[in-house]
Amino acid sequence: MNEPYGGSSIDLEKELVRYMVEHRVTRRELLERIALVGGAAALAPIIAACTAGGAASPSPAAPSATAAPSAAPTPTPEPTPVPSPEAELNILNWTDYLADDVIKSFEQANHVKVTQSFFSTTDELYTKLGEEGGDYDISFPISVDVPNMIERGVIRKLDQSFLTNKGNLGVEWQNPAYDPGNQYTVPYMWWTTGVGYDPKRIKETPSSSKALWDARWKQHISMLDDWQEVFGLTLIQLGHSANTTNTAELDEALVLLKQQKPLVRTYSTDTITTMTSGDVWIGHIWGADRFAIQESIPDFAYYIPSEGGVKGSDTVATFKASPHPIAAQMFINHLLDAHNSALNTNLIYYMGPNAAAKEFIDPAILGDPTINPDQKIVDKLEELLNLGNDVKAEYLKRWQELRG
Repeated sequence: MNEPYGGSSIDLEKELVRYMVEHRVTRRELLERIALVGGAAALAPIIAACTAGGAASPSPAAPSATAAPSAAPTPTPEPTPVPSPEAELNILNWTDYLADDVIKSFEQANHVKVTQSFFSTTDELYTKLGEEGGDYDISFPISVDVPNMIERGVIRKLDQSFLTNKGNLGVEWQNPAYDPGNQYTVPYMWWTTGVGYDPKRIKETPSSSKALWDARWKQHISMLDDWQEVFGLTLIQLGHSANTTNTAELDEALVLLKQQKPLVRTYSTDTITTMTSGDVWIGHIWGADRFAIQESIPDFAYYIPSEGGVKGSDTVATFKASPHPIAAQMFINHLLDAHNSALNTNLIYYMGPNAAAKEFIDPAILGDPTINPDQKIVDKLEELLNLGNDVKAEYLKRWQELRG
């Protein structure tokens, strides 16, 4: 019996007999197989063997309607659902430190009600936060205080999967000494500390921190009432690190500060009031305060000392007892958005660490070297660090000797 199959002609009966002999298949077994699965399915492997062995242009065997099922495909895992934020978010903040539009856009996008409370001093901030953060989800601890807060367990470690905008940070802010890898905090805004003066009173153009030791301005000089800032400025003037742990260098700085003390009218952290009182002509101030001072003294000037200076930064953190941890971390990521970071800078005149935000920042801010210093100046700035309790005690002992 010759039957056409797949475009070729084969002696099907002869090939069937040969196949049964080679594979030791009896007629009874073949008939049982045909009865079980049908003729086409039972004969398919035989026909395939025949065409493979002698056909010029073999075609694949007809598919079996009852072929054994293949292994089930591995199911594609469902994507991890994005956690939904809680309905509320509580922020403890400096006054006017977040742009209203930044808060509103977060509320609208995430259906979260944001409530802000305020503090006026860092002492008040840390009192309200307590040991676990109180009822607050977000606040802005100074970078120098972060290591101690981490050690005490006040700050909650961040889930990095929420921080999709973290790559917007400038390279110099991605691995800060106070929080390597930004595991617990992200930087928010940074500033410089330097010298401000009234050009109507100071007729020359000073450039060094030594101007704060100039006897011509006795009792018209102010210094910050902050032990680490004052020692930092003085140590840099002497050519030392603002974070020195060398007690001999601290003693050298103390001698210089004692020489200055009779010239100083006041030590104050309220530099805006101090510099606009009319009694102080030149002072040690935080750079961003100059804009408020200029409302009263329009030509008020500020400079970073030529010897170098101190920079500081505020961080954003959430806390151990945060009642709304998901909303908190989503808000931190919201602050890292380039547009939002620029909105905040344009409001408060502090430079953020967000490199991607620069194209959206007011050109007047970007062009102001006292806010956005040239990289050569930035390289001469030191950020104050947490020095540990033993070293801090050495500073405070000398500060008390100076201020007592």
